[in-house]
Amino acid sequence: MNKKANPRTMGRVIKTLFSFYPVLLPVTLLCILLSSAAAAVPDVFIQKVIAVIEKWGASGNWEAAKAELVPQMFVLIAIYIAALIMVYVYNQLMAVITQGFLAKMRCKMFDGMQNLPIRYFDTHKTGDVMSRYTNDIDTLRQLVSQAIPSLLRAGALVICVFFVMLYYSIWMTLILVVGVVFMIYVSKKAGGGSAKYFIRQQKSLGKAEGFIQEMMNGQ
Repeated sequence: MNKKANPRTMGRVIKTLFSFYPVLLPVTLLCILLSSAAAAVPDVFIQKVIAVIEKWGASGNWEAAKAELVPQMFVLIAIYIAALIMVYVYNQLMAVITQGFLAKMRCKMFDGMQNLPIRYFDTHKTGDVMSRYTNDIDTLRQLVSQAIPSLLRAGALVICVFFVMLYYSIWMTLILVVGVVFMIYVSKKAGGGSAKYFIRQQKSLGKAEGFIQEMMNGQ
């Protein structure tokens, strides 16, 4: 019950994902990373636009300001459009990957159970066995469709912001580093505790489904 979550499990899930979708998954990851980078770039362009307005605003030479602003605005619009396209593409691809991954995992689990001895099914309730296909596999839906993409987007965004802040201000970069270290520490503590209780919850769900299955069948 007090068994800690094994970090290798995440690696096995990702490895399985790549084995199921060796082409779609890299394309999806590329779209996620590029969309995250595109989310950080507009801030730099906005800063340049403000600098141009301040430069020509005092003299009132708006024609010169327009000559500098229009190209930057077109680039900014192009970045926003590209980001929207990439977000749409990766959302559609993740929907396909998630549903296909769950279906293939259930088939893989079923094939593995064909090789289990009869003793396993005699010592495990039917509801507990079925819980592996429903609750446990369905839990991977949130991991694949939400947790992993969110983690990648957040990581890519932090890296982009880090280099931008390093370019503009070293002190702000130091503040960011301290904040990231604190967030990692808190996430590790909270995630480590939640993993233990999540394992207990899944085991309790399996026992409850097994009990309900036997009660309904009159066993």
